[in-house]
Amino acid sequence: MQNEKYMPPSPISSEFWEDEDWAYDNYIELVKMYPDQWVAVVDKKVIASGNNIAKIVEITEQETGRKEFPVIFLEKTVRVYKNRVAISESC
Repeated sequence: MQNEKYMPPSPISSEFWEDEDWAYDNYIELVKMYPDQWVAVVDKKVIASGNNIAKIVEITEQETGRKEFPVIFLEKTVRVYKNRVAISESC
């Protein structure tokens, strides 16, 4: 194995965080338009939406040329799952 210098990942752009903040600030309006769907946001606009996250990423990369952008699931309803894990008394 060769000694390779570790290169830390580059910091995420400020545009990414601005787009993510915009999406969460506008969550109620977005969830009405895209209920229970994934959305990709670039420049404070939804570029692609749907149920296939890989396709959404592909479309957004092709249309914008960007490699980093928030992809958020717009969950219309809250889901509560019952935990069914049995715990032994010997633990």
